[in-house]
Amino acid sequence: MQLPVIESSSQGFTPSDTGPRSIEAVKVLRISVTDRCNYRCLYCMPAEGVPWLDKLDILSFEEICDIIRAAIDLHGIRRFKLTGGEPTVRHGLVELVRMIRTIKGVQDLSLTTNGQLMSDLATPLKNAGLDRVTISLDSLQPERFVRITRTGSLDAVLKGLDACDAAGFDSLKLNCVTMRGTNDDEAADFARLSIQRKLTVRFIEYMPLGDAAVIKNGNPFHETQSADGRITFNTLKVASEEIGPAGGCGAQDRGDVFVSEAEVRASIERELGELLPVNRDEEAGVGPAVPYRLANHNPRGRIGFISAMSSPFCDTCNRLRLTANGILRSCLFEGGEVEIRSILRNSALSERPKLLAQAMTDCVKLKPDVHSVRGNEQMSRLGG
Repeated sequence: MQLPVIESSSQGFTPSDTGPRSIEAVKVLRISVTDRCNYRCLYCMPAEGVPWLDKLDILSFEEICDIIRAAIDLHGIRRFKLTGGEPTVRHGLVELVRMIRTIKGVQDLSLTTNGQLMSDLATPLKNAGLDRVTISLDSLQPERFVRITRTGSLDAVLKGLDACDAAGFDSLKLNCVTMRGTNDDEAADFARLSIQRKLTVRFIEYMPLGDAAVIKNGNPFHETQSADGRITFNTLKVASEEIGPAGGCGAQDRGDVFVSEAEVRASIERELGELLPVNRDEEAGVGPAVPYRLANHNPRGRIGFISAMSSPFCDTCNRLRLTANGILRSCLFEGGEVEIRSILRNSALSERPKLLAQAMTDCVKLKPDVHSVRGNEQMSRLGG
């Protein structure tokens, strides 16, 4: 199910210009610099991977910088996040960071990475001008980590995390996608990292996206309540062979892996005590995570929750996404898309900023009221 790529918001759309559909609400542009990845995570793609985009279709560094200048100069967007695929596999990433940092008006430049290559890249990226790093990490158990990522090394990621600390990155974040029968028994272990380290561990609800999340038999996130009052989000039975660390792809496909924020919070508090709310303004960045800290243990860091499935935050969405091949996307799950690569490659230099800015305005108007239960594109092409 591929949504059409459009050139203008006038093609049958009559959205409001207020709230998250207003360009003034956009604070962050997430920029995918590649669709390629050195992992083959179970919840993202099949073991053989997915077809990569042609190199000629990928935006150049100069084109990315043109988009950033238009976002700053004409819309006042000053925060930018580099994503993938896995952005560190894009050759010349350090140079791209250096180029972006020279653009007047860039307030915050961050990177989301799986951390596999950060032991070598942390210091060069910091020296080039990168402000913040978020590392995706879904298990703290080496064998399980391999089963989830298929190709990753937990030791390499932890070394990358240490390298980010040593390089002087403040406000480090860890993203953990919680999945039933896969890593849901590690929530407290992840939370303990906030005691030992000055970072924010963020638990992200599993989001069904693309071919790795084909929903069958209706909506697996339908909420039901048992006689004892316990709320359940899944009504489909999971086969026994699909239960356990990084269980079978069938469980991923059906969405049986979903674990709600409430369940994760409860498992943390059972072992580590109460979670206390933290003022959102004290947390770096302007993302959707709701921050907490452990009331006990004198923690150095924090714990956050991103709950797009159980508590959609579409009415406060403040971001646009740019795919590696030059498509502005209004929503991670769905919504309209506006192709801008042709603007970069075919328009007059003098007209380019205005056309790019108009494309951003058109795209943000296409945000849905609330995203659907399943996304229509691979996560590896959207960068989260």
